[in-house]
Amino acid sequence: MSGKRSSKPGFGGKGGYIALAMCMVIAGVVTLATMKTTTAPQVKEPEKAQTPAVQQPQENRKPITPVIQPEQIQDVSRPVEVIPPAAEEPEPVQSPQELVPQVVSPLDGTTVTVFSMTELMYDETMADWRTHNGVDIQAGEGDAVKTAAAGTVQMVNDDGLMGTTVVIAHAGGYTTQYSSLQAEPPVTVGQEVHSGEIIGYVGSTAAAESTMGPHLHFSVSRNGELIDPGEYVG
Repeated sequence: MSGKRSSKPGFGGKGGYIALAMCMVIAGVVTLATMKTTTAPQVKEPEKAQTPAVQQPQENRKPITPVIQPEQIQDVSRPVEVIPPAAEEPEPVQSPQELVPQVVSPLDGTTVTVFSMTELMYDETMADWRTHNGVDIQAGEGDAVKTAAAGTVQMVNDDGLMGTTVVIAHAGGYTTQYSSLQAEPPVTVGQEVHSGEIIGYVGSTAAAESTMGPHLHFSVSRNGELIDPGEYVG
């Protein structure tokens, strides 16, 4: 036998090296792919924003129907009587008769001269034009003159123009004056007199009205201001 060894095909040939290199490449690719998968950053899903609760508009809400009790239901078939509010009544203005009740006429006679403080009147006795602060009531000589209302005798005197005069004070700030009386009337200062009581007699003592003959000159004042006697005795 010759001394040559038989050569058998084995792994260590050139082909073996190529196969080994390819295995190593494949192993590296797999390893790299695995590393990328494990090291890739995890992306968090965005948090859902909380949507605020939207309140239902007031007008869209269903109204609450109140529970009506049977006794609260009115019978509309019958008319409802409406009572209007009472009107305030104005305070009544007191007349002289209400302030001084039992006012009477001082003398029954004929009024010959009326009260006039705004228009001048002709005075036959004085022969001039002047105002007149009372009324002149013509009557018979000696006829009784009565007080118009209860009061107190304030003055008794003989006036140079108006003759014998009596002044009486009454309630409510009123005073009455009686002039052209006969001398010496039957009353004195401070005397209390009743309505209709005789305080003098018709005379002709008023020099300023002597042409009238027997008469009573009657005047009225309220709180010192002359007023028409007709407003006092009616």
